[in-house]
Amino acid sequence: MNSFGNASVDIDMLEREMAAEQTANLSGNIAGMSAPKSSTSRRGPMQEVDLDAEFDTLEEPVWDTVKRDVITVGAKFSHVILPHGDKQQLLRDWDLWGPLFICVGLALLLQHNGGTESAPQFTQVFTITFFGSVIVTANIKLLGGNISFFQSLCVIGYCLLPPFVAAVLCSLFLHGIAFPLRLLITSIGFVWSTYASMGFLAGCQPDKKRLLVIYPVFLFYFVVSWMIISHS
Repeated sequence: MNSFGNASVDIDMLEREMAAEQTANLSGNIAGMSAPKSSTSRRGPMQEVDLDAEFDTLEEPVWDTVKRDVITVGAKFSHVILPHGDKQQLLRDWDLWGPLFICVGLALLLQHNGGTESAPQFTQVFTITFFGSVIVTANIKLLGGNISFFQSLCVIGYCLLPPFVAAVLCSLFLHGIAFPLRLLITSIGFVWSTYASMGFLAGCQPDKKRLLVIYPVFLFYFVVSWMIISHS
C-alpha cells in the first residue's frame, strides 16, 4: 500500500511540475508576443507620411483651389498672347483646362453662327479642333520631339487662343459683313497662333526635321481659321 501511496504522490508531483512548466511556457509566449508590439511601436514613426507637400490642396477651401487654377490658366494665356519670359513654364506646368475651354467655346460659337443648318456643326468643329491637335501632337512625337504627348497637346491647345479671339470678334461684331476685315483679323490670329506655338516647340525638335513639324501645325491652324471665316 505504501508503494501505491508513493506512486500517487509522485504522479501528483509530476502533474504539478508539468503544470508549472506549461505556465512558464505560456508566460514566455506572452512575453514573446509583446516584442513585436514594441517593434511595431518602433516602426510606427517610419509609416507616417508627410502629406502637406504633395496634397496640400485637401485642406484649403474650394474657392482658393479654383482661384489658383484660374490664375494659372490666365498666366499661360498671357504667354501665348505675349510670348515672353520663361517659355518652358507652359511645358513644365501643363494642363488641358485651357484647350478644353477654347475647343468647346469655339464649337459653340460657330454653331451659334450657323443658323438652322447648324445641327452637325458642334460635333464637326469639336472633332476637328480636338482630334486635329491630337494628330499634330502624335506627328511631333513620331518625328522624335523630346516633349511629352500632353505637353505638346497643351501648347497646341493654348495657342488656339488667337483664332478663338478672332472668331469672337468676327461673330459678334462682323457677322456676315466686311469680309476683307474678317479675313484680315482671322489671318492675324492664324499667324499669331503659328508663331506662338513654334516658339514653344522650336527647342524640342531636331533641326533637320523642324520643317516636317511646322507644316502640320501650320495646316492645323489654317483649317481652324478657314472654319472661322466660313462660319462667321
